[in-house]
Amino acid sequence: MSRILVVEDDFDLRFLYANVLTREGHEVVGSPSTLDAMLRLTNEDFDAIVLDMNMPDVPGLKVVEFMHDDVRLRKIPIIIVSANEHWREKTYPLGVRHFLVKPVPMRELQRVVKDALNR
Repeated sequence: MSRILVVEDDFDLRFLYANVLTREGHEVVGSPSTLDAMLRLTNEDFDAIVLDMNMPDVPGLKVVEFMHDDVRLRKIPIIIVSANEHWREKTYPLGVRHFLVKPVPMRELQRVVKDALNR
């Protein structure tokens, strides 16, 4: 079983993503903010992260940079979920290879998470 951190400020989307991924057999931890996500990444182990970029406290890009700068976290695949396509060009140089544009079909989320975990 893979452990996935879902970072999404919208409760309904966080709940939806968590439900879909839990049904796939993953253990899912939800995080409502980037600061909470960075604290969890420091203290807990995850196999992947699903990350919204437009967060109310700090942009999701800070999580990507935080993970990129930490050799232990750099290997964790990040799946960006954002309504704004411009984040792709900012995150690709930092190693992000999985990008989904909202609204995300749940089958696509399942496929991309599976692909990220199998790399």
